[in-house]
Amino acid sequence: MGKSLKSYLQFLLLLHILIQRWNPAFVCAQSGAFPAVVFIGASQSNVGVNNYFPSVARANFPPYGRDFVNGDQRGPTGRFSNGKILPDFICENFGLPFPLPYNSPDAKGEAVLQGINTASSASGWLETTDRIFGTIPGTEQVQWVRNWQRSLVDLVGASRASEIVRESPYIINLGDNDILQYFSTPPLQEKYTGEEYRKLMIDTAVSNIKDLYSGGARKFGVISAFAQGCLPVQLTLYQPTNRRQCVQKIQDFVQKYNAEYKAATQSLQSSLQGSTFYFADTFTITVDLYYNPKKYGLREETDIACCASGLFEYGPLCNSLSVGTCSNAATYFCFDAEHFTETSWRIIVNTFVEDLKKTLLA
Repeated sequence: MGKSLKSYLQFLLLLHILIQRWNPAFVCAQSGAFPAVVFIGASQSNVGVNNYFPSVARANFPPYGRDFVNGDQRGPTGRFSNGKILPDFICENFGLPFPLPYNSPDAKGEAVLQGINTASSASGWLETTDRIFGTIPGTEQVQWVRNWQRSLVDLVGASRASEIVRESPYIINLGDNDILQYFSTPPLQEKYTGEEYRKLMIDTAVSNIKDLYSGGARKFGVISAFAQGCLPVQLTLYQPTNRRQCVQKIQDFVQKYNAEYKAATQSLQSSLQGSTFYFADTFTITVDLYYNPKKYGLREETDIACCASGLFEYGPLCNSLSVGTCSNAATYFCFDAEHFTETSWRIIVNTFVEDLKKTLLA
């Protein structure tokens, strides 16, 4: 082989390698789609934050986590489900490890380089939501995230920290508990009309998202409110004799909130230079799971959860002594009366996660 031909072939090989390494699809496959991921939310995203401070809103005991497996980790972790939940399935798709709870003793040093989770069960955007249970509201969670952003500088230097903050998705999953508190608290309904209360929630969300943006965040995945009117505990509270229909007044409120919240995120994307937002519609799929369970391989009685009687128990009332708990949660819509099973979570996340990733990578 002539020297010039050999040099030319070596050049082509080098060029091919460089192109592959700069190809986004190659980068995603080799090292995850993003450098890190951050979760802000309530029990749908909580992986154990409430374990580390006085709170009754905990799930770090059986039968919670009885099907949970993450490497060598097994059993109850604080997740309100029999197994994996929303952040876990998102992280698996992103090619990233499950972020640790922000206040965990293990959440330090290199362990937090690939993200953090501040989600606190029973919390909401509003400071007063379910504080009686011991929660970390959204505004305080955002300050935790700001602390994490600043801590990266000490770990990897200012330039790399700025890149991690800028390129990482911030998955926000708050609002459901604010909505449920409104319906269960007559003084709130006397103080605010539904429209006024939704505006209060969204204004608080927008303010906190702007705070994250000021810290360098640019990629936001916003999770809609779920079909709260279809959950067993709400059926028990509001229409115990008509459990085959979701509670319409809650459903109507949630749909209006989701539409207004989505519009607010679209406005933010227009006003916050360089930002990208993806609004995940989880309402539609949770309604469909409730009304058409056979389509997804679930049992027909979606109004009854796996744990205990399945009508109203969650948190401390769903425990290892609960009588009647099902032997196999895989076919249930909900594990306890307020939270979904691992099966439902897999289905829910699969409806939006690819579009979420593509939008935030674009």
